[in-house]
Amino acid sequence: MDELARIGSDPNTRGFLWEGPTDYETTTTNVRRWLKEYERGLGHLAMRSNPGGELIGHCGLTETEGRVVLAYALHKNHWCKGLAPEACEGVLRYGFEVLGLEEIWTGTRAENVAWRGMIEDLGMTLQEAEPTDEASEEVRYAAVREGFLSLGAKKQRRAAIKP
Repeated sequence: MDELARIGSDPNTRGFLWEGPTDYETTTTNVRRWLKEYERGLGHLAMRSNPGGELIGHCGLTETEGRVVLAYALHKNHWCKGLAPEACEGVLRYGFEVLGLEEIWTGTRAENVAWRGMIEDLGMTLQEAEPTDEASEEVRYAAVREGFLSLGAKKQRRAAIKP
């Protein structure tokens, strides 16, 4: 729990999320929620540097306000290594292929352009924007099952064609 709380409290790791950094109590509440959601196939999974290694983040699906939402946090020392897109793509695929979900949402602050680019590359499209209490905006993206799965098939075909 301490490792997860450390990641969640880092403003660099969670600064672009609408709720911002979290404290130990919030981390504990989140973990309890994820454990309950495991019964439905939702919840978050640990991201480790290697099997049995250091906890570097988490990624998963939760239900919020009637929507299934993709979220992740990755320690800043592990950014720009392709880990976040790989984890998010795997979780999206799981949600659509295994759970049979029709739609998955996600969101962030509008100024988080790197994250927005990553999520758009995964086939999620901008659906909503809402002003926050600050001089910012929260943007919300969604992916639909058919579009996401057909995008994956296109990627596989392109990879098979490359020499």
